[in-house]
Amino acid sequence: MIKINLFILMVFLSWTIDAQDTLKTVQLDNIVVTGTKSKIPIEKSGKTIFKITRQDIERSGAQSVATLLNEVPGVQIDGNFGPLGTNISYFIRGALSKSSLILIDGVPFNDPSGVTQTYDLRLLAIEQVESIEILKGGLSTLYGTGAAAGVINISLKKAGKKPFNATASIDYGSFNTFNTYLGFSGNSNKFSYLINGSYKKADGFSAAKDSLETENFDDDGFNSFNFLSKIGYQFTPAFKVNLIGSYDAFNTDFDTGAFTDAETNFSEYKQWRIGISSRYTWKKGYIEGNFFRNTLDRFTDSGFISDYNATNFQGDLILNFALANRLKHIGGINYQKLEYSEGTNDANSFYMIDPYVTLIYDVAQFNVQLGGRLNIHSDYGTNFVYNVNPSYLFEWNVFNLKLYVSYATSFITPSLFQLFGPFGGNPNLKPEESQSVEGGISFYKDKFNLDVAYFYRKDENLILYSAAFEYFNSDEEIKTDGVEVNGHYKLSPTVTFSGHYTYINRLTDEKIYRIPTHKY
Repeated sequence: MIKINLFILMVFLSWTIDAQDTLKTVQLDNIVVTGTKSKIPIEKSGKTIFKITRQDIERSGAQSVATLLNEVPGVQIDGNFGPLGTNISYFIRGALSKSSLILIDGVPFNDPSGVTQTYDLRLLAIEQVESIEILKGGLSTLYGTGAAAGVINISLKKAGKKPFNATASIDYGSFNTFNTYLGFSGNSNKFSYLINGSYKKADGFSAAKDSLETENFDDDGFNSFNFLSKIGYQFTPAFKVNLIGSYDAFNTDFDTGAFTDAETNFSEYKQWRIGISSRYTWKKGYIEGNFFRNTLDRFTDSGFISDYNATNFQGDLILNFALANRLKHIGGINYQKLEYSEGTNDANSFYMIDPYVTLIYDVAQFNVQLGGRLNIHSDYGTNFVYNVNPSYLFEWNVFNLKLYVSYATSFITPSLFQLFGPFGGNPNLKPEESQSVEGGISFYKDKFNLDVAYFYRKDENLILYSAAFEYFNSDEEIKTDGVEVNGHYKLSPTVTFSGHYTYINRLTDEKIYRIPTHKY
């Protein structure tokens, strides 16, 4: 405990002066959407939401989404300091990547052919990102499988307000890294449009090369291309439809092992995404529909050829309205069908149908959220999760203080690879389950803001790989807890003092690999 206090003290004694206003916790009166699927002031949210704006992205100088996320309290990105093509893993509060769900414009996306069915951040171009919200804690009631430790909601750029807007940029850096971006957008009467694209190329370097070696290892090059289009039409003041299409691709070289070079190892990813999003709004709420089809081709040559084709279909119907003066309903039904095939083998698939509902009671400074979700899976039956999340805002003349606590249950669906894959697939697997508790305090005074949160999570039925080359559910419970402290003080429009500290502790004998105990 003494160590924890010493590290927390170090944070406050070593604030970092940042003349470019680095990433920060959202301040009072800012608007967020991830925690409730609707716009609410941050003071009405029962959790701490970390928001990265487009201005933050431009000032950070980050060259990838992974590098940007690694600066967020409680988030650890593995692989972002290697060559651009290095495999990326993301850990929120000590949980593995499969426990954190990636949303693109509010819609869950992942790779149905992957072992852990997670989204590959290398497919995203940071130039196309408008903002990112990171919400930590169990969110399966709102977003379903994979949201056991947190949700990362990445909002892509939207059409500009003027009839014509154009943006272009060219960057050049170390290892012959060349990056270019071009975008057009606009609004005219009821019609809006956005078209943009980016291209990145880098010679890279050998991730396997030992600094003491004199042998000339080959560089691991990287090429990527991203294209995004959005077309919208406002049929009436209350009804709008958007059509979205995108293509993302990259190819990269990689090494054989820690100190072993390779001239032939090569990976190529191609992703197509097409969908329609519509919303009808009335005085007391809205109904929204999102329907997307995501296709991913993944090819790897490492001496052994792997050729995967995956498809993810998403349908989400959201109904958000006021039941009474102080009572709000957020609910709907989500449908997902995931399918993948490898080489000439037959395709495997499953589908999920999830009805869900969340009730929000808001009176004066008190706010409480109650939610439940029923996951109906085509192969292993049903699973019910729920959450309780009250918060209270004390408003005084000198400062404001928010107290909040939450309890949530979550689940993680076994991946198609774990269920049916050629390397130990087990169709009898059960979903992983977790229970999480979080309590925190947020302090706001003028240009100063401080957040302190304690979290605890218990994971059960973890899916592991046995010595007999088969996936199985572990009987062991994995318990993790920790503390997050972060805050900032804006001295002037150009100078901000900011800092954060995260402590993650594994309460069982199970070790945390590649996740720092202390990060500040």
